[in-house]
Amino acid sequence: MNDAARINTIALLDDHVLIVDGLAHWISVNAPDFHVVAAVGSWEELIADDAFPPDVVVMARTIDSPAPLEERIRVCADAGARVVVMSTEAGLEAEGATLAAGADAFVPKSRPAEAVLVAARRVLGRDQPETDTVVDDADGQHPPFDDWHLRVLRLYSRGESTVDIALIEGVRFERVRTALKAIRATYESQGRRVDTRDELLRRAAEDGYLAESD
Repeated sequence: MNDAARINTIALLDDHVLIVDGLAHWISVNAPDFHVVAAVGSWEELIADDAFPPDVVVMARTIDSPAPLEERIRVCADAGARVVVMSTEAGLEAEGATLAAGADAFVPKSRPAEAVLVAARRVLGRDQPETDTVVDDADGQHPPFDDWHLRVLRLYSRGESTVDIALIEGVRFERVRTALKAIRATYESQGRRVDTRDELLRRAAEDGYLAESD
């Protein structure tokens, strides 16, 4: 079977549910060569899943689990799965430690979802598609939110209300509400639905904007 016809199984592990859901949705829409067989929030759920081991496990470097990263990687590798690790820490030290722990690839969470698929294909020895479909804006970039809008998004993702965000940031409530309206308008202009809070946060997770939630 050639690469174009091959479908590999992939499992996602991160205890931030929005990140898992956002990445799973992105893969289902944009990566027909992968089938998400598990998208879970705990290590115990992953290894107990009937679909374990998949061809590739994409896991967060840090999760709330008694099992350290090296053990999680070893269990996956012993079962025959390749391991791609996502991390909020993007430095060379974090990458080196992750690869030394046995991971096949390392991807900073600040990168878009497509970077995870590029890494997954690489560790499987797969060719990259000639054109990878990424949900971007008209200029080929993710929404260019500034630091203020990103702070609002991340606080919103942690469950803070608009009033709470205003108090935390020391600004008027109207400024927070305006920021959220601008973020929604940007996604809507791309044809990406953000009718609900969960949809908005999934779009942000797909673009790597909730990386600091860990």
